Amino acid sequence: MGNIVLTMQMSLDGIVSNEDQWMMLSEEIFEDYLEYYNTVETIVVGGNTYSSMAQYWQQAEMSSNSLERAIAQRINDLPKVVISRSKVDLIWRNSQQIIVKDDDSVARELENLKKHAKTISVESGVKTWQRLIQSDLFDELWVLIHPVVASQGERLFALANKQFSMRLSSTKTYQNGVVGLYYQK
Repeated sequence: MGNIVLTMQMSLDGIVSNEDQWMMLSEEIFEDYLEYYNTVETIVVGGNTYSSMAQYWQQAEMSSNSLERAIAQRINDLPKVVISRSKVDLIWRNSQQIIVKDDDSVARELENLKKHAKTISVESGVKTWQRLIQSDLFDELWVLIHPVVASQGERLFALANKQFSMRLSSTKTYQNGVVGLYYQK
């Protein structure tokens, strides 16, 4: 049975939206992302962020940064599953959509995905992450904490309705001050 990994960028004050305004990537981070994506078998994306992610990663295949290009090629080649309550235009290669009615149908679909893929990376968006956290539908959390107070945006745990504990399995401090935290349940 596979693992569902929530992966995201976060500011010091817990903001996980509008990352393009404060995110500080580096060669080190790109190297770790490439290593991570080489272990991923399926990517899950929420319907609200699907088109912007598709556009970004398709364009990133022409990036001047060779690591970003390699990450983009890997992500673009991976199977992608869009989870949404309404239909989206599938503009990204290797994409399929699962239309869900409620949290129970999300749980059923993710359990089915776990039967067929060893590592499932949930890339976005905030509502999808929050739904999976609230419903306890994830196994691991990889978060890169950036040394910035974003002050505006959506907080990851704003809707958390119960306490839960996780085990810190690894940490990494990057040269640019970003700290990577990898938790398992």
